[in-house]
Amino acid sequence: MRRHISVLCLLLVTAGHAEVKLIDDFRYPEVAALRDAWAPLPGTPPADFMPHGNKDALRITCPFATVPALAGCSYDREVALDLTGADAISLDFYVDDPAALTSCAIFFHSGDGWYCHPITPVKGWQHLNLPKGTFGVEGQPGGWDRVDIVRISAYRAKPLNTYCGFDNLQARTDDTGIAFIAGTGSGANALMVRTFTELASGYLGKAGVPFIRLTEREVESGALARRKLAIFPLNPDLSPQALERIRDFVDGGGKIIFFFALPEPMAKLLGVTNLQYRQPSPGDQFREVASSGVLPELPTMGQHSWGANLFDPSGPKARIAGQWQNAAGEKQGNALLISDNGAYLGHVLTGADPAGKQAFLLALVGHFVPAVWEEAARLALERAERVGPYTERAELERYLASANLGQALADRVKGSLAQAEVASAQATQLLADGQFSKSIAAARQLHDSLAEAYFVAHKPRTAEFRAAWDPSGTGGSATWDEAMRRLKEANFHAVIPNLWSGGLADYDSKLLPHSATFNQRGDQIAQCVAAGKKYGIQVHAWKINLKLAAAPAEFEARMRAEGRLLVNGKGEMERELCPSNPLNLQLEIDTMLEVVSNYDVDGIHFDYIRYPHDDGCYCSGCRQQFEERLGRRVANWPQDCRGPLKEEWMQFRCDNITRLVRTVSERARKLKPGLKISAAVFWNYPQTKYTVGQDWVLWCKQHYLDFVCPMSYTDNDAWFAAQVSNHVNAAASAIPVYSGIGAWQIPDDQTVGQIEIARGLGADGFVLWVEDLATYAFPKFAEGITSQPAVIPHEGPQVQFTSPADVDGKETLVAGGELAMKIEMLGPGSQRQQVAAVTGKLQLEDVTGQKLTELDDLPALGQSAEVRINVTKWTGIIRVAAVGTMTFADGTKAPFVVRSRPYSLRPSRTN
Repeated sequence: MRRHISVLCLLLVTAGHAEVKLIDDFRYPEVAALRDAWAPLPGTPPADFMPHGNKDALRITCPFATVPALAGCSYDREVALDLTGADAISLDFYVDDPAALTSCAIFFHSGDGWYCHPITPVKGWQHLNLPKGTFGVEGQPGGWDRVDIVRISAYRAKPLNTYCGFDNLQARTDDTGIAFIAGTGSGANALMVRTFTELASGYLGKAGVPFIRLTEREVESGALARRKLAIFPLNPDLSPQALERIRDFVDGGGKIIFFFALPEPMAKLLGVTNLQYRQPSPGDQFREVASSGVLPELPTMGQHSWGANLFDPSGPKARIAGQWQNAAGEKQGNALLISDNGAYLGHVLTGADPAGKQAFLLALVGHFVPAVWEEAARLALERAERVGPYTERAELERYLASANLGQALADRVKGSLAQAEVASAQATQLLADGQFSKSIAAARQLHDSLAEAYFVAHKPRTAEFRAAWDPSGTGGSATWDEAMRRLKEANFHAVIPNLWSGGLADYDSKLLPHSATFNQRGDQIAQCVAAGKKYGIQVHAWKINLKLAAAPAEFEARMRAEGRLLVNGKGEMERELCPSNPLNLQLEIDTMLEVVSNYDVDGIHFDYIRYPHDDGCYCSGCRQQFEERLGRRVANWPQDCRGPLKEEWMQFRCDNITRLVRTVSERARKLKPGLKISAAVFWNYPQTKYTVGQDWVLWCKQHYLDFVCPMSYTDNDAWFAAQVSNHVNAAASAIPVYSGIGAWQIPDDQTVGQIEIARGLGADGFVLWVEDLATYAFPKFAEGITSQPAVIPHEGPQVQFTSPADVDGKETLVAGGELAMKIEMLGPGSQRQQVAAVTGKLQLEDVTGQKLTELDDLPALGQSAEVRINVTKWTGIIRVAAVGTMTFADGTKAPFVVRSRPYSLRPSRTN
């Protein structure tokens, strides 16, 4: 019966400019029919109805408080769908309490896998249009033409009961006909191609442009035939067959947009000639692409490109629509060409200026396919008032009114809100008048004005760590000098640049092969450290441990021949060094100490300091070591490691990783006193011990690290808060926790919001993952949240805070009475100079770091003190802080602030 109902629901209707395949509108005659169609997975309550407008929708009941072990709720519906021709999946989704959820998702099963798309929980109803090109893949799906199950899921973040709604599930085939061609690349190019392909597709999706995603092989098979526009974000290895099909596509009236890599046949089609690659000279020659006026809707777009193809137009139909310009606004060469057949940009779309990228792509696509403008305009206006954690302007204005701003800032906020009011009226009227591109520009101004008010309303903390991960290891498109200047102007403390891995080095290593970056651009550690010293920015050199993903083929071949690669459960060698192999352990130690010995870095930073998964390593060396540890032979290898010996095996893996961290930490500090040791770690402790052998809380408690950076990359603020709370409680103030924020994937205002969430939960700083250190975000942060310098928490003495109220790994609640705490001054901590004296006070602080009251004098080094805090008087979330001054042997002084874990104080129930 369920399959029969499914087929009946596949009706074709027309909606504006789209053909719609109605998968389910939930107009079931009774709840029994709904439950027959949508089957709950184990633990999920039966499906039910909830009102939506003048009809019913599916209610997803999530009893996460009632059933604490329930990790998520899901419903499956059996279907028989061919969604090959669809461009997007649209649906309405409702969330009652987003704080209860980490995320939601919709899945389509086909073959041996799933196509899946996350849904960010937002309170209330939201209409979603999800381009098929933005769906991820799990397993090995058999194609969109053989979809046999639809699944909707909601996942638990906190033990709170909530519910969701699901309605109007449709497959849409828009008349836009846009295809995004995912590049492949080969060898070392593969990672670069994948990175810039994902960046570009993300910009396109967030701009509200519906599109499908095709592979180059599908292009070879003629998949462009029914499309209007094909976009090639970075496709350096297009085959002759693909090029021939693209030529056929253009001959049939199709349009093409190429970025950077441009085969000669495509250059002729587009009207591009004299193509020559140039590196910027001076450094920021290719800072922006400025419109020449050929496309009125085209904005100036930030790029900070580290190189570009310059070219000339060829023929009367080719026109220059954009030019490179530097920071002074001086034109630096042709950047963007438009012709009757399409467009060409002389570089990839970088990670700089994401909002500008979305507008730029929309203008390009809208020029060739005008039908995209209307939906994009509606979406832009709908999203314009989402700022930080607030989904509506009224919520934001209530926050701003409570921010206790001085008169000057209050006047700025008032002015920004007035500009927002004008922009809102303009965007609404322009949309009604059908002037879609102008409505989008006004909606963008509306959001920018609200965001400006939000940025300036945030206050800096007096003590926190502020840093940025630089995945490029080169400063991105900025020079190291410019990158350090930007960080300094925004009152950041440090950069953590990705400079070497298990088989490649961007510095002058005597132990690892030199990278192409080193060969072309020189020693990146030397350049980075020199610029850091100039501006007072610390350099914590980041190594990708154990991985060979970017290593030269000959190095990997040698590791393979020597039996040093990780072996998985299928007996396959992976591009990963086995962590138990003594030669690998020594190589990891030596290469990290090589940097410590030869460069004046402020710290070294572990990354990928774990196993890649839970299936391995099962090499002969691991077996021998594990059996020696057990004192007996493992008869059923490796199956027993996943069965009766699982606990011992998981501990063996953890110990291998911990041995590396401990050894490097101890030896590096002996080589260079005051050097700071840190690590980027997985967010899901304690599961990390069992899935990837990473017991990072042990590293904190044993002080192998000076600070830890859990990677909390999510656009879901509720899930981010749940992660940070877990991290802070797990570390229990042994060392500072600095939350890792995925700033590359969220708007700048949401980044600020997540910084505030982390602060409020007890994190003592943050590290932002940014695609490019030339990001436009730093000046925005300097307007408010980092507008003043701050003391670095991990540079203080080693202080231990303990209380009978502490609960290991959990939030500490104290109801009534008093909170007793012992504060021990264990030592001066890891300092570059000898410490002569430590003086200061113990004080009570609120969650923002503001002093509530003084508690006692700071005990001397090696001594302790006890304090008692009246819970009735000091309710709310508090921390105890050791605040003072270290005096060094040479007479210089440095302030410090070291804080306890957060405590939630509540009056007793009888009060």
